[in-house]
Amino acid sequence: MFEIREGCTCVNGAVFQTFERDAREDGVSLEVEAGTTGFCGGGRKEGGRAYLRIQNEGADFFARVLENDDKRPEGVVLAVCGDNEIVALIKALDFAAQVLRDQVEEIND
Repeated sequence: MFEIREGCTCVNGAVFQTFERDAREDGVSLEVEAGTTGFCGGGRKEGGRAYLRIQNEGADFFARVLENDDKRPEGVVLAVCGDNEIVALIKALDFAAQVLRDQVEEIND
């Protein structure tokens, strides 16, 4: 079983809990951290917040922020090369999705 570490982050003034783990596959490692405030009933200013970080800890990994004409971020590209890297990325994304689902369900119970 893998170790899950607790943390926290702040997104636009809202501080909330995050969960982090290493997604490993045969010598390849990506660190993943995710969290959310859950639903807060609103749009950008009053609504919920979510956070996702995937960090290379030993993988053939590429990331790029997509910007609009005003140089404001509007997306992100992630790419990996290698079978083990693909598996590690799948594990990282699965973990992040599960954290976000669990935190949203916990708040709405």
